[in-house]
Formats: sequence, C-alpha cells, structure tokens
Amino acid sequence: MNSDNAGEATADTAVGTANAPGVRAAIARAKLEWEGTVDALPDLICLLDASGHLLRMNRVCERWNLGSIAEVLGRDLHRLLHNRCAAERCQLHESLRSAWLSLREEGTAEFEVRDALLERALHVTLRRMTPGTAGVASEPLAVAVVADVTALHLAREALNTINLELESRVRARTDALADANRDLQNEIARRETAEQALRRSRNELAALSRQLISAQEMERKRIARELHDSVGQQLGAIKYSLERCAELLQQGRPPDSQPILQRAVASLQEAMDEIRSIAMNLRPAVLDDLGAASAVSWFCREFAQSYPSLTLRETVAVVDADIPERLATAVFRSLQELLNNVAKHAQAQNVAVSLARTGDQLVLEVTDDGVGVEASASSASMRSGRGVRNLSERAEMTGGQMRLTAGATGVGTQARIEWQLAAGEGRKSDAA
Repeated sequence: MNSDNAGEATADTAVGTANAPGVRAAIARAKLEWEGTVDALPDLICLLDASGHLLRMNRVCERWNLGSIAEVLGRDLHRLLHNRCAAERCQLHESLRSAWLSLREEGTAEFEVRDALLERALHVTLRRMTPGTAGVASEPLAVAVVADVTALHLAREALNTINLELESRVRARTDALADANRDLQNEIARRETAEQALRRSRNELAALSRQLISAQEMERKRIARELHDSVGQQLGAIKYSLERCAELLQQGRPPDSQPILQRAVASLQEAMDEIRSIAMNLRPAVLDDLGAASAVSWFCREFAQSYPSLTLRETVAVVDADIPERLATAVFRSLQELLNNVAKHAQAQNVAVSLARTGDQLVLEVTDDGVGVEASASSASMRSGRGVRNLSERAEMTGGQMRLTAGATGVGTQARIEWQLAAGEGRKSDAA
C-alpha cells in the first residue's frame, strides 16, 4: 500500500511539473482579462491593505487625472484623491476616516460627498475581503469602489429645481385661484346686495304706488266732499231760489222775486269763489301762467292772509327762468306742504321761507320757531307718514334730497330741500 502510494505521488508530481508552464500561462491570461475588465469599468476600484494603503487599482485613476498607477500605489485613499490637500478640515478626509472605522467594526461602509477640489460628486463604498484581519501587510484587506455620481447629483439638483419651480407655480396658481375665488365671492356678495337693494326698491316702488293710488283716491274723495258740501249745497239753494222766482213771476209778483234773485246771485258768486278755491288747491293757475318763483311768492302772500297770527318772512332770490320746468310743481307742492305743516303742528309765531339758486343747486328752506322736530313729529299726520315721508319721497322722485333739522338757534325746525341741477338747466331767459 505504501509503495503504491509513493508511486502515485511520484507520478502526480511529474505530471504537475510537466503542466506548470501551461497553468502559469492560463493564470496570466486570466489576470490580463480581469485587469482589462476592471480597467474598462467607469468606477475607481482599489485594493487596500490593513493600513488602508493602495495595493492595486484600475486605470480610472489615470482617466481622472489622479496620476499613473505606479505613482499612486502605496498612498491612502485621501492622498489618492487629494494629493495636495491643504485644507485644515477636509470633508473627504473626515468621511474616509469614519468609513474606515466602520469597515473594521461592521465589515462595510459607504458615503457620498460633493468634492469641490475634484469638481465631482463621489459615492464611496468600502467592503472587507476577508472575514478576519490580513495575515501580512501586503495582503489585501478591503476593496474600495469610488463612483462618480456627479450626473446623478446634477439630475437631483435639476429635479429639485424643477420641483421648487413647480411648487412655486402651484403656489402662485393656488394664490391666483384663491384671489379669483375671493373676487367671485365678493361679486356674489355684491350681486346679492344689489338684488336685495333691487328687491327693496321694488317694495318701495310698490308701496309708493299704493300710496299714490291711496292719495289719488283721498284727493278724489276730498274734491267730491267739497263739491257736495259747499258747491253742491249752494247750487241746490240757487236752483230752489230760481224756481221760487219763476213761481212768483207766474203769479204776477215781480217785486217779491227781487230779494230772492239777489240772494241767488250772491250764492252763485260764493259758489264761483269756492270752485276757484278748489281749482287753485288742485293746481294754481299762476304756476302755469307765470312760473314757479311767482307761484311761491303768491302762495306766501295767500298763506300770510290765511294765518294772520303767523309772521311770514319771504326771501325768493330766483326768477321763474331759474327754476327748471320739471321742478316747478315739486317746488310749489313742497312749499305748500311745509307751510301747512308749520300751521298745523309747529305752534310757531314766525316762519321764514327762502328759495335760492347756488351754482348747480336749487335750495328751498322753511324755518320756524315752533316746538321742534320731535314734538311736531308726534302729531297724528306726521306719524301716519303724510308729512315728512311724503316730502322726502317727492324730493327723491325729482332728484332732490331733504333734510329736517333743528333751527340754527336750537329752537324750532329747519326743513331744507336741495335739487341738483344739470349743467345749463334753467335760466332760459338768459340763454335767449
């Protein structure tokens, strides 16, 4: 058995000696193929010994202008990448030192760094090759792979820039939509307010129409009552008198009919005066014959005669041509209503009427020294809306505005109605 084993060993040794050149050639070819493959890789690949110095590396160091392989062997990774680093605290050096400590403890380490000296972004990976420590200093302990990830970093930065720009656009668009939404809400609120105002205006117009109809009916009733109570009675009496005269004439008693005819003529004159008074209350002829200013002066004289206990001071600083035709009736009716209110409710002794034109405004003022606004407003007609409200509505309907305040001395009431005039409105006589 021993001789057989010895023979076999001798035969194997002879075969191995005969094939040794072929094995070495195969190994050399494999080595060259492996080096060619590693050199073709884009990453820097290094073998490190236990001290962290370079044992072998691929030719990427030459493509990165770090030096030839012969020049850089024996350096550590920091001196390979930063051969002439003068920084007191080099970020790459600190990162390599921390990674080397992690490699010894955990067997692997990796990090990324943006290197200003190389003008590259590097991804460094360290991995232990043997489970224990290297047996000798020349034996490799770890492999280091340094990848150039500059393009990835640039892509990330570009992506971040695009994201920031997109976020900015989204934010701007969101703000624009918020502004548009706010404007839309404001427009909705404005339209709702306008609709409410239109609804109120319609309601006021309906109420005004009802008041107008009611006022027309009341005026018709008043005219009918006055015609029936005064003119109708007088005409009835005149008819009876004329019938009595006819009977006396038929009986041949003309002298007896003479007194009856005289009474009938007097009654007829009274009826004529009453009809003239009713017509003047409806619309004074002076308003059409002369104009608004003359009608105001006429009514002030009539009012002073009707209410002798009131001292009326009239100041009409305009002529008929100064008052536009569209305002003639409104001015007269407003004065009529104001003076009637003074006579009925103010308990005043003095009243002043002023009608003037200042620039583009026509102003009517009636001032009394009576009990004042609050006391006069407590009367029945004022509470029912036939007083101030009618005046205010008439002024607004003709483009004017009415203010009711206490008198200048704090006593009595001052009513002021202002009408805004268009450019060149009125003053027809001047234009002519």
